[in-house]
Amino acid sequence: MGSRNIDMQCWKCGIELKNILLPFSRYEECSSCKTDLHVCISCKNYDPVISDGCREDRADFVLDKDKSNFCDYFKVNCKAYKKKDNSESRQARAQLAALFGEDLQQSEEESVHDDSLQAESDKALAELKRLFGDDQTN
Repeated sequence: MGSRNIDMQCWKCGIELKNILLPFSRYEECSSCKTDLHVCISCKNYDPVISDGCREDRADFVLDKDKSNFCDYFKVNCKAYKKKDNSESRQARAQLAALFGEDLQQSEEESVHDDSLQAESDKALAELKRLFGDDQTN
């Protein structure tokens, strides 16, 4: 089996990863969010509707579908990223806000904040580094 390069999306953050050399090891990570790429969720055989989550009958059971594994039947799903639909939770938050007399705009801001929690933590870390003089960009 020869090697080849592919373009794929990170299953977690959705960033486009260019020229990934296949087959990649179980230690391969996304260059943006540093999540493992050799995971069940990023495999063509992954199917959350099936009881063990895998269409390959011979594959060993993997409990943590989002953690790196040694599966020999792993096949990269180049489009594994699924944008989360939070419309139901936003509607529920709006109803709760109305019930308790809270400002809907504040509730919507909290919803947007939840959607970008990772980005916010990255911003906070950058601000801490800036405040304590540990900014590497200077």
